[in-house]
Amino acid sequence: MAEIVQQYIIDSSREVGSGCAWTGSGTEPQWNNPKSMKAYDHIESYHGPKRKANRFIGRAASTNDDQGQWLNAEDWIVAEQLVPKYSGKYIIDFQRPIGRVYHPDGTITENVSRAFVQRDVDGTLNSGYPVVNSRTLSRLQGSNGNE
Repeated sequence: MAEIVQQYIIDSSREVGSGCAWTGSGTEPQWNNPKSMKAYDHIESYHGPKRKANRFIGRAASTNDDQGQWLNAEDWIVAEQLVPKYSGKYIIDFQRPIGRVYHPDGTITENVSRAFVQRDVDGTLNSGYPVVNSRTLSRLQGSNGNE
């Protein structure tokens, strides 16, 4: 079973996300649809399993930061359900392979089991991608979470 390894809750005054009353604008997101841009923002288009390796390699080199790729789109739905129902930043260990990480030096770490997830104030995930085990929230705090 997956576990939360690190968390930084931004607002614990109200619960948000799937299973909670929708407080965002417009209609509620399709939480069970991994292609829902409203629920999962750019996760599929930037970190999805169908994205070609050369895109990750180029982005890692140009940003000088690791780039994570999910192996299965259903896993970011699982991530949304697992993290606390509060806006914040989280690192989850799925305890099974969920992705790979492309490094700026051109190397690739396969079969990573951890992911970074950032929940927005309305409960949606505005960022989420696989990370290596050594990655910490303090290392991610300086970034906008949209790697």
